Amino acid sequence: MKQTIFQFAGFALAAGFLAAHPSFCQTSGGKPIQFLWTQRKSPFPIPKPAWLPDTTYVATDTLKNSWLVAYQAASPNGAAMVVMPGGGYLNLAGWANEGVGMSLKMNTYGITTFILHYRVGVSGGTGPYQHPCEMWDGQRAVRWVRAHAAQYGVDPNRVGVMGFSAGGHLATTVATHYDGGNPAASSIDYYPAMGDSVDAFSCQPAFQVLGYPMVTMDATFAYGPGRTALLGSTPSAALVDLMSNEKQVTPSTSPVFLFYGTSDNTVNPKNSTAYSDSLQAKGVTHKVMPFNTSVHGFALADGVYGTSIPAAAVWPDSLNAWLRRMGFLTPTVIFPARHGAASTASFLKTKTNGWLDVLGRLFRERRK
Repeated sequence: MKQTIFQFAGFALAAGFLAAHPSFCQTSGGKPIQFLWTQRKSPFPIPKPAWLPDTTYVATDTLKNSWLVAYQAASPNGAAMVVMPGGGYLNLAGWANEGVGMSLKMNTYGITTFILHYRVGVSGGTGPYQHPCEMWDGQRAVRWVRAHAAQYGVDPNRVGVMGFSAGGHLATTVATHYDGGNPAASSIDYYPAMGDSVDAFSCQPAFQVLGYPMVTMDATFAYGPGRTALLGSTPSAALVDLMSNEKQVTPSTSPVFLFYGTSDNTVNPKNSTAYSDSLQAKGVTHKVMPFNTSVHGFALADGVYGTSIPAAAVWPDSLNAWLRRMGFLTPTVIFPARHGAASTASFLKTKTNGWLDVLGRLFRERRK
């Protein structure tokens, strides 16, 4: 009887702990939400800009706190993607097709995905969330996945980003504005609050997958509403250049798979060609698939998750083949998420000694 009482008490305590957790009972598509800014406050620029009236920290507010929802592959190979749906930096209208549908498709390739619900601006450019809030959300998402890699069976060295339309701009932003695990040292100051263990992980993605992306903030071919929502109506020339990601490519930029419509009626196709040209000039490995369509936001182009465009519906399998050729889908031994040469050597030594110990004990048993 006492044992039963103790067991019940234990279950009650565990239930109370789970109920107190910020993610408990908050779901998306039946999957638990994982808030990104819980152990530390979400940062904002210093000095605090006039357009950011709300600096309160609400850990469980799905609008004031960015979050992820994981779609785990049935047969995972260790690869992962942070998926960033589009919506012009005004909303996340692409969530169903570019988020959920895309995740289900990537799962069939063994890739575990994490759909990012990032904060967005407003059409007048005066909302509480403008750059760098979106960039910080994207960077934090990549760090978070690496920090929790073991929990999801993910190789931290094979965490990429996948972005569509405005989400494509966010993906290229993370891929061209990154640090190796010390965000406070970046050129944009952080809110002076204590960091956490997630900050120690690099936010540079291993690869980029881009669908009909916004890339530039150059007014001559940028997507106007998204530019205003992100940067406001009167951004400085320096900020425009900084967030025109075709200008931020370096030889160290991660490999890219890019597809787009050659007569896209919403985002100027020059966004894709300018980025491709920069990748080519800097010697960055990339594959580009242009499709003869004016449809924007065609996602999988299969008529289920996105407009039916048979010619364009080949891109996911082409991506799968490209990722395999690049080695991103090849299962590898998954080491601890933070490892340099020293810690990897230590890890291997520990494992090797363990195996030798097991073999030694088996040999001794056989001799008895």
